[in-house]
Amino acid sequence: MAITAVVIGAGNRGRFVYGRWAREHAERLRVVAVAEPHDERRAAFAAEHGLAPERVFRDWSDGLAGPRLADVAIVATGDTLHTEPALVAIERGYDVLLEKPIAPTPAECVRVVEAAEAAGRLLQIGHVLRYSRFYETVHRIVSEGRIGDVVHVDMKEHVAHWHMTHSYVRGKFRNREIAAPILLAKSCHDLDLLAWLVGRPALRVASFGALTHFRKDRAPAGAPPRCTDECPARAGCPHDAVAFYEAPDERLARAWPWSDVSLDPSREARRAALATGRYGRCVFQCDNDVLDHQVVALEFEGGITASFGLQGLAPREQRTIRVTGTRGELRGLLDGGVIEVERPGVLGAERFAIEGSLLGHYGGDVGLMRHFVELLETGSRAVRASGRAALESHLVGFAAEQARAEGRVVDMQAYRDAAYAAAGIPRR
Repeated sequence: MAITAVVIGAGNRGRFVYGRWAREHAERLRVVAVAEPHDERRAAFAAEHGLAPERVFRDWSDGLAGPRLADVAIVATGDTLHTEPALVAIERGYDVLLEKPIAPTPAECVRVVEAAEAAGRLLQIGHVLRYSRFYETVHRIVSEGRIGDVVHVDMKEHVAHWHMTHSYVRGKFRNREIAAPILLAKSCHDLDLLAWLVGRPALRVASFGALTHFRKDRAPAGAPPRCTDECPARAGCPHDAVAFYEAPDERLARAWPWSDVSLDPSREARRAALATGRYGRCVFQCDNDVLDHQVVALEFEGGITASFGLQGLAPREQRTIRVTGTRGELRGLLDGGVIEVERPGVLGAERFAIEGSLLGHYGGDVGLMRHFVELLETGSRAVRASGRAALESHLVGFAAEQARAEGRVVDMQAYRDAAYAAAGIPRR
């Protein structure tokens, strides 16, 4: 018998990742209810899953108010709206798949994780890159000791300019009032991978970064507030909304990121949405405050050090990793699907070629869903990306942002204690 689920939030992740996997694997996972405030999204999701009207809710609180409707709750609301539905679902007896980040503050992250553990509920966080073949291979090589003891890890995330402007300048993660800091909203995947690879608690963290490019003082002379108006800089602007959002045909426009602009994929609908909606705005004249570049330096227990760099001005998406050990070094390029291992005194490199696509997080989306459903089918609680595991990397991300804002090194032990105190929960 299939596992049953209620989906809370039928946006990009809820509908096109978790919902789609359920439709394609109905013998294993069946969606029986949805809660989504957006009328068009709610109706589309309900139709795709054949949901009865009494199982379709505008507000998540209505969907979770009565008797339990399903085995699991998939919480895929906006960044700042995770805490309450997750807590209520746990209280009602649901196992929970929670989209990352866990919550927008350290204290709320602690509350959610501790609530799940106290209730004995499974809490799976949407850290999908742990389930990609590329990072599974990296982790296996490191954990098997094939490069010796880890000494240093360096990771980079190069966010393509179109992704940066779509999500973090014009879009739903553009400022701190509506989303977590970019280290949590975007790079919590990377911080999670870092914690997974090192396998030890962080001791100290420092960070530097700024919003340098996507600011009002960088706007071209004479640029209007919207790209849909006559902009004198349009011909040479890589961020022109009209060119980016109207160019794809209707088939491609049904997919993200164009589906964020309009669920109707026609060019006419997209053009109308750009004329009035947030995605038609000039990237230099938005209400954004998200950093467009940041670096993080970490010290872990045992003297291991790590560095992470993020920037949002890249020509294309790219993640790189370099792990230095006492007996060798691993280098990896995610978008190239290449991992190399070299050892001192040994000529040549051991090379691993791993196929994958940016779409679906290099197999991570599917891998996470398979893992999650297998846990439910078998009754196992061996969650690879559990709430407890994710809490450490989340606290590191929040601490790094505090370190950057305050210009100091943050002691992680004290930071963890403060997060628990703010949550009103004794630290175990």
